[in-house]
Amino acid sequence: MQVSIKGKLFEVCDQPADYWGWIAEGRYDNEWNVYDKYLKPEHTFIDLGAWVGAHSLFASTIAGKVIAVEPDPVAFAIAEKNLAGLDVHQLAVSDKQGTIKIGSGWLGASTTRVNPNAGGGIGAWVEGQTCEVACTTLRDFICDLPDPLFIKIDVEGSEEAILKDAGLFAERKPTVLIELHPFWWKDIEQTWKVFEVVKALYPNSIEAVKNTWVLLP
Repeated sequence: MQVSIKGKLFEVCDQPADYWGWIAEGRYDNEWNVYDKYLKPEHTFIDLGAWVGAHSLFASTIAGKVIAVEPDPVAFAIAEKNLAGLDVHQLAVSDKQGTIKIGSGWLGASTTRVNPNAGGGIGAWVEGQTCEVACTTLRDFICDLPDPLFIKIDVEGSEEAILKDAGLFAERKPTVLIELHPFWWKDIEQTWKVFEVVKALYPNSIEAVKNTWVLLP
C-alpha cells in the first residue's frame, strides 16, 4: 500500500493498518515537524525502536544516512520490507552486551519491551509472546559512526538503561528525540535524576509533547 507522511509518499506493508491510518490523521505530525526543523542532511539518523519503520522512512528523505534498530522479530520483518535499501538491525539497545528477553501482549505490537509488567494502560506480557534477542549498548553501537548524529529513542522503557551512560551524551552530543516511559522503569526516582543530568547537557532542549523531549546540542 502507499502511505503519505507529510506529503511524502512511501510504499509499505498493509499492516499495521490502524497505525498507517493514524499517520494519515496527523497524530504523529509533532514528530515529523521535529525532523523537518532539526534533522539535517549531514546527520546520520539512528532510529532506536524503529517498529515498522515510519520514522526511518521519513528521515530518509532528509538525513544523509539512516540506521534502523528494532528487536521485536515480527515488527522487524515488516520494517525490513518497508525499509528495503536502508540499514536495518534486529537488535535491542540496553546497558549490556549479550542477549535480553523481551515480550508484549502480542509480538509485533508497538509495546514489546523488557519490563513484563502492565503500565501506562497497557497490559502485561502474555505467555508465548516473548523471545530472546541480541542486545548491545548505545556506546558500542555508535562507536564507529561519524558525528553529527541524530538519535530517535522510543524503546518502551529501555531508555532507562540507555540513559545510564550519561557520559556518552556529554562526549558525542547527538541531537536526540526521546520518548520517556517512566511506568516501565525499574527505578523511577533515580532515572528521572539521570535524565535531568543528560538534559542539562542540552540547554536548548524542548519538550515536544508530554514526556517526549528534543535534546538539542
